[in-house]
Amino acid sequence: MKVETGVIAAAGAGTRMLPVSLGYPKELLPIINKPAIQLIIDEYIESGLKKIIVVTGSNAKPIHRQYDFSDLPPRGKHSVLDDFVDKLSNVDLIFEPQRGPYGNGTPLIVARPHLQTGEGFIYSYGDDIIKSKIPFTRQLIDKHESAGALVVGVQEVAWEDVMRYGIAEIKEGSEERELSDVVEKPAREAARSNLAVFGRFLLSTEIIDILSETPLGKSNELWLTDAVREYIRRGGRVVAQPVIDGRWLTIGDPINYLKTLIEYALDDKEIRKLLEPRMRELLG
Repeated sequence: MKVETGVIAAAGAGTRMLPVSLGYPKELLPIINKPAIQLIIDEYIESGLKKIIVVTGSNAKPIHRQYDFSDLPPRGKHSVLDDFVDKLSNVDLIFEPQRGPYGNGTPLIVARPHLQTGEGFIYSYGDDIIKSKIPFTRQLIDKHESAGALVVGVQEVAWEDVMRYGIAEIKEGSEERELSDVVEKPAREAARSNLAVFGRFLLSTEIIDILSETPLGKSNELWLTDAVREYIRRGGRVVAQPVIDGRWLTIGDPINYLKTLIEYALDDKEIRKLLEPRMRELLG
């Protein structure tokens, strides 16, 4: 299954980042000098994707403005802007407003008209960033090609945090980490693993077809997890892929946003040279 399309969910309310997210989508929060969503777009482009569908929410205007290149300074004035525009010149960037019930499954239904039946695609949550040597989208595609299955990104979390995530259950003895089930936000005592499914998936339009028939779940939301569970129940194969040579980061709340900033700042040699001495002073 060829994979050349990516979908990004950028319609969340961002309540954990209030008040800044009141009129400014968290997907545009700066990671040094890039909006967070651009890190996902870069990951897609570097993995060979040709079309990117961004599903936006009620505060979409700043996102549209970020990618409106009609009023930029003349080329040559700011090389960083030239590079930014050039990187996006060979990709079809589509914006769609979210319509339908709240939930992480809804952006896929919105994106469905832009996908061919049977097409594979990557789906990302706009506040999940994967920092890795090999782009994680590329890792998902490689896993799909070797396993012949849909793929979900996973990372172990603390047991006390399992109720915050979709938790994957792996078939006993499966070398490919094939899922036997995935449960949305299980209670600590009910969780059968601490393997969290985060915001990167390699899916097919069959999942969206199932979502279209799926009733609202927990908190009256439309959950992708419920559709993946049904896909597995019908005999579909889904495998888990941990991040190789990297890690999953998130900007969904102030503490994790700060951790992500520090990760990227210390990864830049020039910034690290200036920042590290001051951090040592502050930490005493």
